[in-house]
Amino acid sequence: MIELDAPESAAGWSELVILAVVQGVAEFLPISSSGHLVLAQELLGVHEASIALEVALHVGTLLAVVAVYWKDLVAIAVDVAHGRVAEVGLLVLGSIPAGLVGVFGAEFIEKVFDDVRWVAAGLFVTAALLAAGEWLRRRRGRFEGPMTILGVLFVGAFQALAIWPGISRSGSTIAAGLALGWGAKRAARFSFLLSIIAIGGAALLRLPDVLQEPGQAARLGFGVGVAAVVGVLALRWLLARLERGAFVNFAVYCAFAGVVVAGLTW
Repeated sequence: MIELDAPESAAGWSELVILAVVQGVAEFLPISSSGHLVLAQELLGVHEASIALEVALHVGTLLAVVAVYWKDLVAIAVDVAHGRVAEVGLLVLGSIPAGLVGVFGAEFIEKVFDDVRWVAAGLFVTAALLAAGEWLRRRRGRFEGPMTILGVLFVGAFQALAIWPGISRSGSTIAAGLALGWGAKRAARFSFLLSIIAIGGAALLRLPDVLQEPGQAARLGFGVGVAAVVGVLALRWLLARLERGAFVNFAVYCAFAGVVVAGLTW
């Protein structure tokens, strides 16, 4: 178990680095950060990770999104300053399904996270979604459909589904966008801008718990930094390969990982 209030040790720092790297990679590559963090904690014996650490790792990946999409965020801010709030409205609308699940399904979600076997089920779902998304992308070619309110809610519903460990948030939302004919770049852009609200909102909700774990600024800051740097690299790598059939490889990986996890746990 990682004890953030325990004296610093080599093992503690090693666990921190491993979990930060896992979060940075799996948050953006469509393989499920929640599922891989659960598996990593099992392998490391980290069964009661600190709330502060969990929030710090997610803040790191939030900073990665800001670093990659800062121009888009500036453009959105300029639009809002001039009274053009359409895109912000769509992002808020797309965040509603996940927000409702997070508020009303919190107790059930915690139970699911306590059982690694459910990660295998989630990985199989991710594999199916990625395969379907890639098939639809190739079928539609360069055609791009419009972004509608119902379409945004559709993508938001898949973000809510990804609260289940093993179901990739990025993979499910991008696949949903591809199913709507948004095109790979537009689907990815909306997915990752949507994550700012999801991750930021979750971090704010956990802030009172974080404040109860004082005196860990240096270690948490280090975790934020590692997750952010790794996240930027992973996100840029994914964006460069989305239109090259990358989802097929990730679908195969998730299916294989699901079989391994199921075999070891069921």
